[in-house]
Amino acid sequence: MMLKQVFGVTTTRSLQWLLTPVASSKTINSFSSTTTDSQQPSTISTQKSSAGHPATNSVRDTDTAGISSTLSSQGYSSSSSSSSDEYSNGNSSSDENSKNENSRSKSTYIEEEVAKFRAMADSWWDLQGDCKPLHSLNRLRVSLIREGLVQSRITKQEYIDGPRPLTGLKILDVGCGGGILCEPLARLGARVVGLDAAKENISVARLHADKDPRVSQNIEYIYGTIEEHAENIDDKYDAVVASEVLEHVDAIDLFINTCADTIKPGGSIFLTTINKTTFSWVGAIVIAEYMLHLLPTGTHDWNKFVTRQDLLFLLEKSGFVTRMVHGMAYNPLVNKWSWLSNTLINYAVHAVKESDRGL
Repeated sequence: MMLKQVFGVTTTRSLQWLLTPVASSKTINSFSSTTTDSQQPSTISTQKSSAGHPATNSVRDTDTAGISSTLSSQGYSSSSSSSSDEYSNGNSSSDENSKNENSRSKSTYIEEEVAKFRAMADSWWDLQGDCKPLHSLNRLRVSLIREGLVQSRITKQEYIDGPRPLTGLKILDVGCGGGILCEPLARLGARVVGLDAAKENISVARLHADKDPRVSQNIEYIYGTIEEHAENIDDKYDAVVASEVLEHVDAIDLFINTCADTIKPGGSIFLTTINKTTFSWVGAIVIAEYMLHLLPTGTHDWNKFVTRQDLLFLLEKSGFVTRMVHGMAYNPLVNKWSWLSNTLINYAVHAVKESDRGL
């Protein structure tokens, strides 16, 4: 079927090429426990424009020339402001509100970003709705977490070959939304804590988990931010997961540091996010949101994306050693994610905490 010509893209084949930026890349079918630090991290030389997309298009990690495109922007404005009322019960005194405002001055919370996902509360478990790509992504990220924990030798030997290899492990899913990732991890035996800053999402997650007693007994859902949660935990986690979250928080360095503070030495952090390249602006915003409408328009702000180089630096600074970096690509024509050898748009990271430096 021919599509209307937009930005020079005229066929579904061309759309697929842009979403999968290097057509010759080989799909990775197995995980490697070795670090990929020897590869050059993805970097981009850009200047920010008021529209929230790169004003220049010099990309180092591809042989393809920079893509020059123009889009009438809407909803790209970057904001670090937050509402001090989000976690109040409406009966708090003015002193308590002032205290909340002060605590938020050093926070990863962005009210505008949380509001986007609060509005999606009714669609988390709609397999054909806005969260359809997230359900499909479970095929990669559940395997990533399972294999990463087994290879890091943190799992219990007696459970590895059984149906519940994560038995005995405690995992925190930050920005859990409606629990799409929490539930399969619980089915693998892990004790999962789902954390989200939108109360509506926590309510949806709890209701869905209650439908399966085998799941609900292994999951606890908590309403709050990672900073608030880190101050209230007694036992640290074997692993922390933040999947498709980094691009929606403020102060990524604080976010990584706070996550690190909740992880045991030898524990793991698993991240999936979007690289800050020209390809990611075209693929994750122009095509995914404005052309194919895979996500609501305005879901992503290119200025909040994080380069692979910056993310690996922040992880090292917080006491992690990177074990694995993989690129990921989504094919909307068949609703399938695949591993790639490049990280131009989406990528996943597994790192292991070896110390508490930088915390």
